[in-house]
Amino acid sequence: MGEVISVFEYDLLGSGKAASVGAKPVPPQVFNYLEALSLASNQGSQFLKLTSRSGFKLLQVQNYAGMLSTPHGFQLEILPKVGKNLTAANARQTLLTMLSHLPGFRHIETQQATLQAQRMPLLEIFIHQFLHSVSQLLKQGLRSDYVSEQGNLAFMKGKLMLSAQLRHNAVNRHKFCVDYDDYMPDCAANRLLHSALDKLLSLKLSSENQRWLYELRFAFDGIPLSRDIERDINNLRLERGMAHYNEPMAWAQLILRGMSPSALQGNTKAISLLFPMEAVFESFVAQTLPYELPSHLKVIPQAATYSLVKHGSNDCFKLRPDLLIQSRRPVQTKLVMDTKWKLINSNSQKTTQYGLAQADFYQMFAYGQKYLGGTGEMYLIYPAHDDFSQPIAQHFAFSETLKLWVVPYRIMAKRGERMMWPNDVSCTMSPKLDRMAASVSYSGGMR
Repeated sequence: MGEVISVFEYDLLGSGKAASVGAKPVPPQVFNYLEALSLASNQGSQFLKLTSRSGFKLLQVQNYAGMLSTPHGFQLEILPKVGKNLTAANARQTLLTMLSHLPGFRHIETQQATLQAQRMPLLEIFIHQFLHSVSQLLKQGLRSDYVSEQGNLAFMKGKLMLSAQLRHNAVNRHKFCVDYDDYMPDCAANRLLHSALDKLLSLKLSSENQRWLYELRFAFDGIPLSRDIERDINNLRLERGMAHYNEPMAWAQLILRGMSPSALQGNTKAISLLFPMEAVFESFVAQTLPYELPSHLKVIPQAATYSLVKHGSNDCFKLRPDLLIQSRRPVQTKLVMDTKWKLINSNSQKTTQYGLAQADFYQMFAYGQKYLGGTGEMYLIYPAHDDFSQPIAQHFAFSETLKLWVVPYRIMAKRGERMMWPNDVSCTMSPKLDRMAASVSYSGGMR
């Protein structure tokens, strides 16, 4: 594929001599394109921020991860920043692990992706998995469907179109103008798969993926491209006997519909997929946290039961904690949790208060008053890394009855081993109380 420029969240990009101020150098035409993109749309400004340092004009990547195509043959690969000494391979693996637990990306084969992360950039990994899924589909056979056809045939088939027959075959009585249904592979699912494969032709892929792509496209030669992608997607019905279409269709829709900011510059063939890491981490924790809890507790994401204040009869400023932990019988809120995609340092108490934000504490205080009535435990959850591998030893006390724990969440760990509970007898979820025994007995894989 074209040249891949790998950067991490919050890295600086620049051209020319900008590397002297710590910026990742990119070709001038790529920098100009990215600058225009950041200024041209609200979407662009969300993941690229224009800044300067020592007289150099720079772009700073924001808290997004994924890949961004440019019309110059370059791929910008943005990787999540989890720790100081990350390698690109480890960062890719971290992102793929999180994505594989999200509802829209469960078709990612984690084991295969882990191996690929060692040698492939993200775009190549996604394309490789799509091609693999199409290959598996073809082994089981393409689905055919009845397609309405009309023709002037030498034999009778379907329904005779009387007016057309009188108009065209008054002399040629051996022919028949007919309307009939033919069982053909020209159906919405196959058109979409063909269109997704066709879109990939514009990319400079690895030799392996390129060869595989041309081989698979040959199998779709008799199937037209989708003339209306959105219509075909909306009309898509994967009926009984089409389970083998689920994975390739998920990838195809991602390729055809994928967020493509570069299309704003007229490069409609570009494929760009960017994920807001705050939302990815929050969803990952929400999806995996049930395996970290005893069976009598359940997870409620994005509750909006209470508001901060009332103004007359109106509720104002909804309070939406990321996660509520409730008992099943009776239903009662036991814990309030919020996730933060930020690196904190458990060794920096004196200088920066671990890197914690005061605004987050105000937010948690409001949650504690409304959802716990001022009595109970709350958790701020941050990604685990080398400088934050254990919970902060002591809780933060809002009052004698309301306390807050700050804990790491291990992305790459197995089920039952991701949430790092405080090892303190004052914590109701402390392993010392043997309350987590049921959740750590699982010995399976990452999923």
